[in-house]
Amino acid sequence: MSVMSRIRGLIAARDDDETAELRRRGAAFGAQPIAEVHDRALADVCGVARALSHPPTSGGPRELTVEIYDGTGALDVVWLGRRYVHGIRPGTVLHVKGRVCRRQGVRTIFNPDYEILPV
Repeated sequence: MSVMSRIRGLIAARDDDETAELRRRGAAFGAQPIAEVHDRALADVCGVARALSHPPTSGGPRELTVEIYDGTGALDVVWLGRRYVHGIRPGTVLHVKGRVCRRQGVRTIFNPDYEILPV
Protein backbone atom coordinates (compact mmCIF):
# COMPACT_ATOMS: atom_id res chain seq x y z
CA MET A 1 0.00 0.00 0.00
CA SER A 2 1.45 3.36 -1.01
CA VAL A 3 1.88 6.29 1.34
CA MET A 4 -0.65 8.35 -0.65
CA SER A 5 -3.34 5.67 -0.39
CA ARG A 6 -2.78 5.46 3.38
CA ILE A 7 -3.10 9.23 3.67
CA ARG A 8 -6.32 9.18 1.61
CA GLY A 9 -7.69 6.44 3.88
CA LEU A 10 -6.90 8.45 7.02
CA ILE A 11 -8.51 11.59 5.58
CA ALA A 12 -11.63 9.65 4.55
CA ALA A 13 -11.90 8.09 8.04
CA ARG A 14 -11.59 11.52 9.68
CA ASP A 15 -14.22 12.98 7.34
CA ASP A 16 -16.58 10.07 8.15
CA ASP A 17 -16.10 10.68 11.89
CA GLU A 18 -16.80 14.40 11.50
CA THR A 19 -19.95 13.89 9.42
CA ALA A 20 -21.23 11.25 11.85
CA GLU A 21 -20.73 13.76 14.67
CA LEU A 22 -22.62 16.45 12.70
CA ARG A 23 -25.54 14.07 12.13
CA ARG A 24 -25.55 13.08 15.82
CA ARG A 25 -25.62 16.71 16.94
CA GLY A 26 -28.36 17.52 14.46
CA ALA A 27 -30.47 14.62 15.69
CA ALA A 28 -30.09 15.90 19.27
CA PHE A 29 -31.78 19.15 18.13
CA GLY A 30 -34.49 17.31 16.18
CA ALA A 31 -32.92 18.38 12.89
CA GLN A 32 -33.43 16.43 9.70
CA PRO A 33 -30.63 15.42 7.32
CA ILE A 34 -30.12 17.96 4.53
CA ALA A 35 -30.53 15.16 1.96
CA GLU A 36 -34.15 14.75 3.15
CA VAL A 37 -35.10 18.44 2.80
CA HIS A 38 -37.85 19.13 0.22
CA ASP A 39 -38.61 22.25 -1.80
CA ARG A 40 -41.26 24.59 -0.36
CA ALA A 41 -41.23 22.75 2.98
CA LEU A 42 -40.10 23.97 6.37
CA ALA A 43 -36.66 22.61 7.19
CA ASP A 44 -34.83 22.18 10.48
CA VAL A 45 -31.17 21.30 9.80
CA CYS A 46 -27.76 21.39 11.47
CA GLY A 47 -24.52 21.67 9.57
CA VAL A 48 -21.10 23.22 9.35
CA ALA A 49 -20.48 26.40 7.34
CA ARG A 50 -18.23 25.42 4.45
CA ALA A 51 -18.21 28.60 2.40
CA LEU A 52 -19.28 32.23 2.77
CA SER A 53 -19.81 34.68 -0.06
CA HIS A 54 -21.26 38.10 -0.63
CA PRO A 55 -21.69 39.21 -4.23
CA PRO A 56 -20.53 42.68 -5.29
CA THR A 57 -22.90 45.45 -4.22
CA SER A 58 -22.73 47.53 -7.41
CA GLY A 59 -26.40 48.37 -7.60
CA GLY A 60 -27.56 44.97 -6.34
CA PRO A 61 -28.92 44.05 -2.96
CA ARG A 62 -26.58 43.19 -0.12
CA GLU A 63 -26.62 39.58 0.98
CA LEU A 64 -24.54 36.99 2.77
CA THR A 65 -24.67 33.43 1.47
CA VAL A 66 -23.40 30.57 3.64
CA GLU A 67 -23.19 26.99 2.38
CA ILE A 68 -23.86 24.51 5.18
CA TYR A 69 -23.04 20.79 5.02
CA ASP A 70 -24.09 17.92 7.30
CA GLY A 71 -22.51 14.87 5.68
CA THR A 72 -25.65 14.00 3.69
CA GLY A 73 -25.83 17.12 1.57
CA ALA A 74 -25.47 20.88 1.42
CA LEU A 75 -27.73 23.89 1.11
CA ASP A 76 -27.31 27.66 0.99
CA VAL A 77 -28.51 29.94 3.75
CA VAL A 78 -28.96 33.56 2.66
CA TRP A 79 -29.31 36.65 4.82
CA LEU A 80 -30.69 39.51 2.72
CA GLY A 81 -29.50 43.02 3.56
CA ARG A 82 -26.46 41.72 5.46
CA ARG A 83 -22.78 41.57 4.51
CA TYR A 84 -21.89 39.48 7.57
CA VAL A 85 -23.43 37.79 10.59
CA HIS A 86 -21.30 38.04 13.71
CA GLY A 87 -19.85 34.67 14.69
CA ILE A 88 -20.41 32.90 11.36
CA ARG A 89 -17.32 31.88 9.41
CA PRO A 90 -16.11 28.65 7.77
CA GLY A 91 -16.18 25.87 10.35
CA THR A 92 -19.03 27.35 12.41
CA VAL A 93 -21.74 24.80 13.28
CA LEU A 94 -25.27 26.14 12.72
CA HIS A 95 -28.77 25.01 13.60
CA VAL A 96 -31.04 26.56 10.93
CA LYS A 97 -34.82 26.66 10.46
CA GLY A 98 -36.71 28.07 7.50
CA ARG A 99 -38.58 27.41 4.26
CA VAL A 100 -36.61 25.79 1.46
CA CYS A 101 -36.69 27.04 -2.13
CA ARG A 102 -34.46 26.62 -5.18
CA ARG A 103 -32.23 29.44 -6.34
CA GLN A 104 -30.25 28.68 -9.47
CA GLY A 105 -30.84 24.97 -8.82
CA VAL A 106 -29.47 25.06 -5.26
CA ARG A 107 -31.60 24.37 -2.18
CA THR A 108 -31.74 27.67 -0.29
CA ILE A 109 -33.22 29.09 2.91
CA PHE A 110 -33.62 32.88 3.08
CA ASN A 111 -33.39 34.84 6.37
CA PRO A 112 -33.59 31.76 8.60
CA ASP A 113 -34.00 31.37 12.32
CA TYR A 114 -30.57 30.19 13.38
CA GLU A 115 -28.43 29.28 16.33
CA ILE A 116 -24.63 29.07 16.44
CA LEU A 117 -23.66 25.85 18.19
CA PRO A 118 -20.49 25.35 20.22
CA VAL A 119 -17.74 23.39 18.53
